[in-house]
Amino acid sequence: MLQPVSPSADLPADAPAAPAPALTVSTLSPLAFPAFRIIWIANLFANLGTWAQSVAAAWIITTEQSSPLMVAMIQVAAAFPLVALSILTGVLADNYDRRKVMLIGMLLELAGGVFITVLAFAGLLHPITLIASVFCIAIGSAVVTPAWQAAVGEQVPRAHVGSAVLLNSVNYNVARAVGPAIGGLLLGAMGAPWVFLLNCFCYGGLIWAIWRWKRDLPVRRLPPEGIFEGVIAALRYTQHSTVTRVVMLRSFAFGLSASALWALLPLLAHDHEAGSALLYGYMLGALGVGAILGSAVVRRVQAAWGASGLVTVTAALLAACLLALGLTSTLWVVFPALLLSGSCWIGVLATYNTTVQMLVPDWVKARALALYQTSIFGGLAAGSFMWGHFAGTMGVSGALATAGVMLGITVALLYRSRLPEQVNTQSLARVDSTEPAMAAAGFNTQHGSVLVAVEYLIPKEKLSALIGAAHPLRLLRLRNGAQQWQLFRDLEREGVWREVFLVESWMQYLRMIDRLTLADKMVLDEVRALHSGDKPPVVSRNVSYLAMNEAQGFSLRRDPESL
Repeated sequence: MLQPVSPSADLPADAPAAPAPALTVSTLSPLAFPAFRIIWIANLFANLGTWAQSVAAAWIITTEQSSPLMVAMIQVAAAFPLVALSILTGVLADNYDRRKVMLIGMLLELAGGVFITVLAFAGLLHPITLIASVFCIAIGSAVVTPAWQAAVGEQVPRAHVGSAVLLNSVNYNVARAVGPAIGGLLLGAMGAPWVFLLNCFCYGGLIWAIWRWKRDLPVRRLPPEGIFEGVIAALRYTQHSTVTRVVMLRSFAFGLSASALWALLPLLAHDHEAGSALLYGYMLGALGVGAILGSAVVRRVQAAWGASGLVTVTAALLAACLLALGLTSTLWVVFPALLLSGSCWIGVLATYNTTVQMLVPDWVKARALALYQTSIFGGLAAGSFMWGHFAGTMGVSGALATAGVMLGITVALLYRSRLPEQVNTQSLARVDSTEPAMAAAGFNTQHGSVLVAVEYLIPKEKLSALIGAAHPLRLLRLRNGAQQWQLFRDLEREGVWREVFLVESWMQYLRMIDRLTLADKMVLDEVRALHSGDKPPVVSRNVSYLAMNEAQGFSLRRDPESL
């Protein structure tokens, strides 16, 4: 598990211990849960089809004598929708049935796959139409990805989420090891259209598995958030969440340099003296095998070195591998470098993903994962375009070597941006608020700001403790939805302090209460324990006159004579 980045991070260090899980947590333990196991197997076949198709697609665009930039544009087309749309689809995944959101996105992906297949059989599949089709499929993927990743916690108990994330990465990389070989063999034996058709059938199996997945839906106490409202809430949370910001920064920087591996690998295979579709498939297979081998040791290495140590070392090793790929074309060096690159890749991405999964509360989890995906795929998209351009001017080898140097510099610059190590999963469980339920009859709950003031009586000997507790209290309020927050001292009444925060509307205030986790409650309890007096702190809730006027059907007009 993971812990705050620093003493002033987002979660208290003294969170209560979690009860021991009924099943011992291990890398394979999530497979004991039927829902996860069935979806995992179906996803394996879907990934096999996807990677087989990727070989056919990349080889078509390479053999058409396209420019290096055009080849790299495949990666751009696949990544751009994930960058542009993930936060929007993350709002949907946090507010609606994630299973239904996944099914809608998967049907869009399947429709794109069928379209590519029809074009291929008709002989109309060319670089431009291929890139456009990949872009359309990526739109469906942007719908699926946030819901898919956040739904892991609905398939296994929270204690097994980290292992489930790692197994999903293993799934992807097993397919990456085997799928390209299948694609290369089918491409040589039957042609690209049949490879695309195979992918459609494989993906249909995953849609069936998600369709038959039945589970209890989480109870929602409030109506769903709107798209704009949900995006603002996610950005506000990220602004005041140290962990989320660090993961986004480091993942973007990693993707920007490491994207050269995927963007230029087809060209590396094609330019080799033994270049063929089969060689490209073997290269992708080496990356997949390396990832599988790396997944077997990720948990042990992270336990020994910590999350930050694991990410730093593996990113540095990947930089060395990129440099080696750029400096030599000897296959006895290329394939070991690709094996090690696959291990490093899964070590970095699985650690980032698990960090977000474990340190973000459920109400914003899909959006936080979407922002993480936006960062990593933003780096991949920008990097793919950049390295494709550089390959056209300095050659594939020069671009790969430059990417290795750039990644090494990035590792050194971000060394002090530490990832968390441990936190108890129970601290992020939602808790019922102790504040009284209040009816909102008589005013508009969607408009008009709410000003909340909490009055504390703090003796002098506890003043330093209050000042120390103010920072985590401020982060708590701002992460959960407050627009502004301040702590004031009353100059006329000795020992009186007021916590004052402003919320956009009454509905947002209700959402703030609904978002409280056990960790949040511990912060509030720590502050309230400093309060002296026979009665609890006095809470004052004030609603703007704008809510009153709109509720009564009046429009506010300014009298010109009053100006």
